[in-house]
Amino acid sequence: MTVAPRIYVDTSALAKLLLGEPDSSALSSWLDASQTELVSSDLLETELRRIAVREGVEQKVATAILAGVSLATLDRTAFRSAGLLPGKHLRTLDALHLESALRLGAAAMLTYDHRLAEACESVGLETIAPS
Repeated sequence: MTVAPRIYVDTSALAKLLLGEPDSSALSSWLDASQTELVSSDLLETELRRIAVREGVEQKVATAILAGVSLATLDRTAFRSAGLLPGKHLRTLDALHLESALRLGAAAMLTYDHRLAEACESVGLETIAPS
């Protein structure tokens, strides 16, 4: 039995599914074709639901998108470790996503956030951004 690669997904990627942004169809096609386990932290749910509120998208759409992702809860040490990650331009929530990906043993990060992608590469984590 083969194990599907674990891919960490951040909010910049799933927001494309929520809002219909450029690259949304490429991302949808990639997700349909890939045999991966999508993981993230609870932070993804908060961020995605806030986008839905801000943009006037029904919460059931966010719920349907989140159903395809296994969400992990961050503990206190994850917050501390995220604060110590390298990178002067790594923002707080992105640091939490990166730390979560590392803790969850993700093979790659699915992100369209260029600063987060640079931070991933600096710690040896591959990034994916279908276009």
